[in-house]
Amino acid sequence: MLKRPLPLVLLASVLLTSAVYAFGGACATTSYDVYTAPGFSCGIDDKTFSNFIYSTSGTTPMPSTSVTVNPITTFHNPGFLFNAPWGVTSGQTQDSLIGFTVTVNPGGALITDLSLSMFGAGFLGTGVVSVAEQYCLGDTFADMCAHGTEGSLLTILDSSTSKLTDHVSFAGVSEVDVMKDIELLGGTDGSAALLSGVQNQFSEGTTPEPSSLLLFGSGALGLAALVRRKLNR
Repeated sequence: MLKRPLPLVLLASVLLTSAVYAFGGACATTSYDVYTAPGFSCGIDDKTFSNFIYSTSGTTPMPSTSVTVNPITTFHNPGFLFNAPWGVTSGQTQDSLIGFTVTVNPGGALITDLSLSMFGAGFLGTGVVSVAEQYCLGDTFADMCAHGTEGSLLTILDSSTSKLTDHVSFAGVSEVDVMKDIELLGGTDGSAALLSGVQNQFSEGTTPEPSSLLLFGSGALGLAALVRRKLNR
């Protein structure tokens, strides 16, 4: 069962309240624990990214040091690809929360489209992979998006649904706050779930195409190895 979005908002309001905006140079490819350092921020073109948060839970938590942040520098469509070896087998669960704020620098182009994609996803049996993202347009979750517009995106892969991308277009805003709940459920005996990448992009005036072209099959190919590794421990 997918989690309700409200707990994510409550968690973010606590974590973001103490966050500090301070531009810290170009966004770099590195582990996510660097991004969650107090006061950290970075830039891509005319956008500043800040207020990075992370939490993990489940029977097999994924540490932030195992998540790699890959900045997407596509012109008019910046963002991030988050890579990690997310994976569970039967009876296991894994949950990761990633959140951050995007702010348009003075004179920059307004954000008009938000996209969410997941890559390298696969499942066996009753396994489930999902990424539920909540967004706040024109404000942040530090004040529960009191002066902004809230909405949600969802990608999911299981035996009945295959939705690997989602996006929303809107009137231009200078600030977007996002929180994504990455959840893997191992299901019943003989089942498994796998995910290698989650991507966000913030477009200026056009509907974006995912920058990373990874096939669903890449996730399916890794499932056999995942199951063997888990069973041999």
